[in-house]
Amino acid sequence: MKSYQALTIALCLVFITACGSSGEQTQVKDDVSNQAPPQTNNEQPIEIPSVEKVIDHSPLLAIQAVAAMGIGINLGNTLDAPHEGEWALAAEEKYLVDFKAAGFQHVRIPVTWHNHVATQAPYLVESAWMDRVEQIVDWALQQDLYVILNAHHEAWLKNDYSNQANKNRFDAIWLQITDRFKHKSNKLIFEILNEPNGMSMSQINQQNNRTLSIIRNTNPTRLVVYSGNGYTPVDSMLDAAIPDANDQYLIANFHSYDPWPFAGQCLQTWGTEQDKLALEEIYQRANTWSQTNGIPVTVNEFGAAKYDFTAPENICDLNERLEYLKSHVAFSHKYGIAATFWDDGGSFSTYVRAQGIWGPEMNVLVEAPLQD
Repeated sequence: MKSYQALTIALCLVFITACGSSGEQTQVKDDVSNQAPPQTNNEQPIEIPSVEKVIDHSPLLAIQAVAAMGIGINLGNTLDAPHEGEWALAAEEKYLVDFKAAGFQHVRIPVTWHNHVATQAPYLVESAWMDRVEQIVDWALQQDLYVILNAHHEAWLKNDYSNQANKNRFDAIWLQITDRFKHKSNKLIFEILNEPNGMSMSQINQQNNRTLSIIRNTNPTRLVVYSGNGYTPVDSMLDAAIPDANDQYLIANFHSYDPWPFAGQCLQTWGTEQDKLALEEIYQRANTWSQTNGIPVTVNEFGAAKYDFTAPENICDLNERLEYLKSHVAFSHKYGIAATFWDDGGSFSTYVRAQGIWGPEMNVLVEAPLQD
């Protein structure tokens, strides 16, 4: 914990007026107010502290990692909920054991930091929350899974990016994440920001550059996932600026629930040859961009709802859903794009957490028998 404590002191020095001249740390309450930082632009950008870099003598190149990641699964609606347990059952180590046993090669752990971070400088993350995130990451790494850790819903930043206090708070979050996890396995991957809807392309380009510089300050070879803006369809990935074209540890990312009226709302059918060609075109375009730019690609969210959770009477046909998922998997393999099934413990799930059993989707996603 010494490095985390040292970073706390460093952040306090950066925000000396907030911590007080005595150097005492601002108290982080157990339940941080669900508010964004005050609407002010009086703060100056955070200076990235000078620290010793962690040198990995056997780093994983992004192209190697993506080739090995195959099909993965999201631990959705868990740490990305306002508080764990509110949207889905809280995480258990057994889930990660079962993910590995089923044949998944990676897991994405979405995390929404907002409710667990102070709203005043130096924007300290609750120590109990950081411990919990680390515990779940360690469970996954112990299963020898690739692990994607991100900043997920963070609407306070996305909806008011011009506020310098918001930028500083987000920078402080990533400074603390990188400090806590800097010595972890190189199979731990950082994803900068999930679906920055509300941000312009120039804003997400700026934030991608900034967060990458924070990560590289400690981990020069840590794998990093970035995306474009909005809900990150393939077009936004193609249009986004590459944060560093010479960085061999960068992975570009998009999401695909195409077409949403089928995959999310259950309002139309799916499965014609034209449907499959339209989906394949998305993967083709991503692959062409990847080959041109020398940057591997992931689609770290794809899936098909069992029903529209906003209109539960709209139910998707099981056979069409399975054919849709099968097509995603086939195209991801064909075009060398790692893909992560969105499992939220509810409408988009295949793993029944309460019973530790799998639905029929799992056999389509990975080549493994159903688990009892």
